[in-house]
Amino acid sequence: MNPSTSRKKKKKPTYYEDHNFINTIFSWSLQDIFNQDLYINKVEYIDLYFKSIEQYFKSFVYPLLDETRANLCSSMEILSSLPYAEVVSLEKKLSHSCGRNHYVVKTDTWKNSSFGYGKELYKTLFGDVFILADFKPETVNDLTRSGKMWCFVLSTGILGEEIKDDDDTTLKVIASKDIDIDEMGQKSLFIIFLTNITPNRRIWNALHMDGDSKLIEKILCASDV
Repeated sequence: MNPSTSRKKKKKPTYYEDHNFINTIFSWSLQDIFNQDLYINKVEYIDLYFKSIEQYFKSFVYPLLDETRANLCSSMEILSSLPYAEVVSLEKKLSHSCGRNHYVVKTDTWKNSSFGYGKELYKTLFGDVFILADFKPETVNDLTRSGKMWCFVLSTGILGEEIKDDDDTTLKVIASKDIDIDEMGQKSLFIIFLTNITPNRRIWNALHMDGDSKLIEKILCASDV
């Protein structure tokens, strides 16, 4: 028997196995995102020494959430200058992941693609967070207008490849709420890039890991020596 055939392939982690990180972000209202004191009563002073591994990990949870909130807040303050594109098509995608709203979004050419201090060209990535709306918001106040639909969506896959700056993009996304495809199909839709949460999500998963923690335990116990 070939050893390579008997060896089981390790299952690749998905964006859905994130210990509720995405659900937490999707649960935030606009007021939450712009509330600098959202976690003020939960963020504690991070000491140099910890009584347990659990205490060590938990001490970083709310600071990480607050950092993620602040990143979203900073981006939403400059909505008019962020990369955006008109949506060419929006399709619902069947998935076995419970509690998720999956879609495939195809965009037209991205506008404002040169952004940031280095004026780097925007390119869609896994973990990008967007606003999907049936209008092009210029300010946060536009998102509060009655009769308008918008939600957060998160990129979980890029279909095809962006070769040129003027290429369209096809994304697999999950949305913060269910989208009525029949209704939205009759409207012009726009997608606006906000931020990428992949680094923070990786840290979040590390804070919730269930693996071997002997090394961390040794470090935490060093103060007792």
